[in-house]
Amino acid sequence: MCRYEKLHFPTCGHFYNRIVKYCHFARNDPFHQCFGVQTQDRERVVETGARCPSCGGPKVNGPSDD
Repeated sequence: MCRYEKLHFPTCGHFYNRIVKYCHFARNDPFHQCFGVQTQDRERVVETGARCPSCGGPKVNGPSDD
């Protein structure tokens, strides 16, 4: 089960799911593909004035591949 964080952008009203932690299968897959259940760990509101990636804002990074 990969774990996600739901980000809410109040400026544009969009929601974005950011990966927090890859599951065992996705960590071992070269393309980080997960075919299992996706769980939501937390939900937060991004500061006012920030735009989501689909509206031209900065890319929201996931976990490193270390």
